[in-house]
Amino acid sequence: MTAASVALAASLGPLVAPPGLFGAPAAAVPLHLGVIAEEPNEPDRMLNAYGDVVARLRERLAPANVAVGDLAIARDLDDLSQRLARGEVDLVVETVFATLILQARSRCLDPALVVVRRGQREYRSVFFTRREAPYQSLGDLRGRTLVLQALRSTSAFALPRAELARAGITLLPSDDPHAGRDNVRYVLAGAEINQAVWVLQGKGDAGAFNEGDWAALPERVRSQLRVFHETRPIVRGLLSFRTGLAPKVRKDVEATLLQLHEDEAGRAALARASGTTRFERLTAPDRREIGAWAPSLRSPRSR
Repeated sequence: MTAASVALAASLGPLVAPPGLFGAPAAAVPLHLGVIAEEPNEPDRMLNAYGDVVARLRERLAPANVAVGDLAIARDLDDLSQRLARGEVDLVVETVFATLILQARSRCLDPALVVVRRGQREYRSVFFTRREAPYQSLGDLRGRTLVLQALRSTSAFALPRAELARAGITLLPSDDPHAGRDNVRYVLAGAEINQAVWVLQGKGDAGAFNEGDWAALPERVRSQLRVFHETRPIVRGLLSFRTGLAPKVRKDVEATLLQLHEDEAGRAALARASGTTRFERLTAPDRREIGAWAPSLRSPRSR
């Protein structure tokens, strides 16, 4: 799955402008919903995907005196983390790994809600190979080539990379001069079906993507492959608040987001935003599982 992996951010400013000369009521600083557009052709796509979410938040937060501004588009995770640190962004929707990176770089992000996408709260990645291949564990992939989808995919890049890192194995590009017998090399196939076909054609020794993509493979393809390793489940996405946000503003926004799926207009807006189904509260077990992935991002070569 590709990105998989998309970021959603909003400036839910708790501060108010000073009153005017004649004591006019102060106006709330507007909420700015933001997304990451890493490719030149993505800004329009992001506007189309998240415009309805902006409209629904603007409409439903108005009674709570939380204003909602226009969509803001960040260039990448660095840009988004800098905006968080400057207090320009107060709400982020991202994958687990992107959230962990933003936490480390901005030092002011607190995960609060789980993003359920296409009805899935969590999923896992599976590692597969040709049915006759000898690989039985991740360790057997040392010195071999793993076919992945795209750098921005969670289940077909970030999660397999993290799983290898937890096993003490570094994942490197196939053309990296440091690649050797102790590492796993990777190539990018661009689509899940391509990953499977490339493995069958011998362009790689194994592949990895999420369990849903495995189930969706044509039977004639899947019958020639087998799964030899599965990751632990990981939540599909996280909604996080900037630390220091006014408690009442955070409470109002959380309540609005948790109820957004309860009517047709809200469900339609969520569906356009990367197939979001609903938001759910983050549990203590969720937090422990998310924290368990953090060490896999600390290896310089695993990023």
